[in-house]
Amino acid sequence: MIGIYWSIDIALSSLSTIIAAIVFIFYAGTAMRQRTRFTLALFVFSFAFLLQSAVSTVVFYYFAHHYTASVAIPLMLLMVFELSGLASLLYLVQS
Repeated sequence: MIGIYWSIDIALSSLSTIIAAIVFIFYAGTAMRQRTRFTLALFVFSFAFLLQSAVSTVVFYYFAHHYTASVAIPLMLLMVFELSGLASLLYLVQS
């Protein structure tokens, strides 16, 4: 059974993955339209964010079965920082 802290970690990581995917799709469209070195770099950078978010979701699920809440709580703090950064990036991309 997965504890509440791990469930929150997994939910935050999933939300982060969704936001990273939206940013990735936006930058993919921009890179295809403009085809400059800068937009291609943004595309690659956003793909790295997307990959990291997706992998962290899987890792958190694995950790939930092997570690206690003493590991989940600090990781939750990191996820809050990551999510706030990606949400800020999404806000800037959409405006």
